[in-house]
Amino acid sequence: MSEDEQSPQTPSATAAELIPALSTWQQRLVAAGLACQGVALYSENAAWRKPFERQELARDWPESHTKVSRANPVALTRLPNGELLVSAHLVLPTNEDGIVGVLLNPPHNDRSLQLVLLALGWLQLNLSAASFAHNQRAAELLELMSHVASQREARSAAQDWVNRTAAWARRSQPSGLDLRVVLFEVRQDRVHWWVAADVSHAEAASPAVLTGTEIAQRAFVEGRELLERGAWAFPLQEQGEVVAVLVAQGDVSSDASLSVLRTSVSLAEPLLRRWRDAEHPLPIQAWRSLRRAGSRIFGPGHPTWKAGAGIAGVAALLLLLLPVDDRVTAQTIIEGQKRQVISAPFEGYIREALVRPGDHVNKGQTLLRLDDRDLKLEQAKLRGERDQAGARLRQAMAEREAAAIALAGAELQGVDGQLALVEAKLARAQLFTPMDGTVVTGDWVQQLGAPVEAGKELFEIASEGYRIVLHIPERDIARVRSGQSGVLRLAGLPHTGHSLVVNRVTATASVQDGVNGFRAEASWIGDTPALSPGMQGIAKVVVGKSNLLSIWTRESLDWLRLKIWQHWV
Repeated sequence: MSEDEQSPQTPSATAAELIPALSTWQQRLVAAGLACQGVALYSENAAWRKPFERQELARDWPESHTKVSRANPVALTRLPNGELLVSAHLVLPTNEDGIVGVLLNPPHNDRSLQLVLLALGWLQLNLSAASFAHNQRAAELLELMSHVASQREARSAAQDWVNRTAAWARRSQPSGLDLRVVLFEVRQDRVHWWVAADVSHAEAASPAVLTGTEIAQRAFVEGRELLERGAWAFPLQEQGEVVAVLVAQGDVSSDASLSVLRTSVSLAEPLLRRWRDAEHPLPIQAWRSLRRAGSRIFGPGHPTWKAGAGIAGVAALLLLLLPVDDRVTAQTIIEGQKRQVISAPFEGYIREALVRPGDHVNKGQTLLRLDDRDLKLEQAKLRGERDQAGARLRQAMAEREAAAIALAGAELQGVDGQLALVEAKLARAQLFTPMDGTVVTGDWVQQLGAPVEAGKELFEIASEGYRIVLHIPERDIARVRSGQSGVLRLAGLPHTGHSLVVNRVTATASVQDGVNGFRAEASWIGDTPALSPGMQGIAKVVVGKSNLLSIWTRESLDWLRLKIWQHWV
C-alpha cells in the first residue's frame, strides 16, 4: 500500500476547490438524511486525492476504489462493523478519472444509494463549473495579452492593459462597486506613478496619487501584500527585489476582483517593464545596468555579487600590474644554411634519375643523366667533317693556293667549334651535386623520358646546416630586433619547444595566408633537433615585458588608431 494512500494529501493550487467541494457535498448528504461519516476522493493524479480521516479505512478504501472503472461505475463494500462504503466513478476537471468514496452508517437501503448517486451529480457539476471558470479566466487572459501585444509602444501597451484589467476586475465585483487601479514602478528605492486606469496622466500632488503612493511605498518596503480599508497593494518581485506595485482603490472587498488583478499583473508586468526598458536609449540602459550592479556590490546582501566583484578586481590588478613576456608570433620554415639549384644544361630528355628528395648526397655524386645518344651521333658526324676539313686544308697547303688555304682553315675552325660545343654538352649530360647536403626538391624517378628545357630547375640541394626563417607580421615588425630570443615549436614536433635567437631582420616582404610580413632569420640555441629543410612551425619571439591587458588589446587599439586616422583626423 502506497504512502499516498495512507496519509492525507495537500491539494495543489490546480485542485484548490477540491476540499470545499467535498465538504459541501458531505453536508448535502447529511442534510438529505444520510448518516455520512466521511467522504474521500482518489485519482492517479496526487493533487486530486483526499483520503478518509479514519485511519482504520486505510486498507478497505484502496480495495474498494480498485473495483471502480468507467465500465463498472459503482462498487459497494460492507465493513465488519456494519458500515457501508460506496465508491463511484467521477470525471475530474482535468478530464482524468476519479473515484469518490462515501462512508454510511446503517441502516442501508436502496433509497440511501439513490440519494448518494443523486448528490454525486451535484458534485460532478460543481467540479465542472470550477474547471469552466478556470478555462474562462485563461481565455480572458489570452485575449487581454493579445490586445497588449498589438500595441506599438510600451506606454500605450501599459495603458491598454491597465484599462482592460480594471474593467475585468469591475465585472468580477458586485454590481455598482467602483474600483480604481494604478501601477507604480520602483526607481531608486522609491515608487513612481506609471499608468492608471482611465487616466492618461495625473498630477503628482493630487490626492489620488498621494494616497496610492503611500500604500504602494509601504508595500515596497515591507515586500508583502497590503489590504486596508479602501485600498489594496500588491508588490511584484524579480530575483527577490520589488520592481513594481499594483494598487487598487475603492471597494476592494471582492476576492474575485483581487484574484483577477493578481493574475493579470503577474503575467503582464514583466513584459511591459522589459518592453519599456528596451525603448530607452543605449546610454540610459547602460547607466541603469551599472547602477544596479553597483547597488548589489556596495549595498547590503548579494554575497555572490560581492564575491564576483572581488574576484574581478583581483583579476584586473593582475592584468594591469603583473609583468609578463611580450611575444610576437610568427610563422616559420626551416631552410638549409646554403642552397644550390641544379638546372638542365641543355634541352633534352631524362634518361636516368639516381636520387629523390630527402636523400643525402656527397659532393660530386651523380644526380641525373640526360639522354646523350643524339649528341654522340652529332659528335661522330662532326669528327668526320673535321677530318675532311683537315684533309682539304693540307691539300691546299700542298698546292700553295692562298685562297683555298684560307677557306679550308675557316671551315676547319667552324667544325672544331661545333665539335667543342657538342662535347661540352656531352660532358654536362650527367648532373653532379656541387656540395654535401640533402636533396630538397626534384623527384624525377617516375618521369624517365620526360623532356626538359634548357635552364629548367631539376634539383635543389641544401647544405647540412639549417637556419630558421620567420615571417614577421607587418604590425609587429617594428618591435623585432636582432639578438632577441624566442621559442619554436615545429608542426612535426609540437610537444617540444626549441630555443632560438634572431640574427637579422630583412626588408624582404611577402604575403602568407593573407598576412603581409617581412623575412627574419634566426639560429638555434643549444642542440639542433632532427630536421629536414621545408619543415614548418610557429615561433614566439620575446620583444620585452608588458601587462596582459596591453598585450590583449594592442591589436584592437592599433586597428582603431588607423581607422580614426583614416576617417576623422
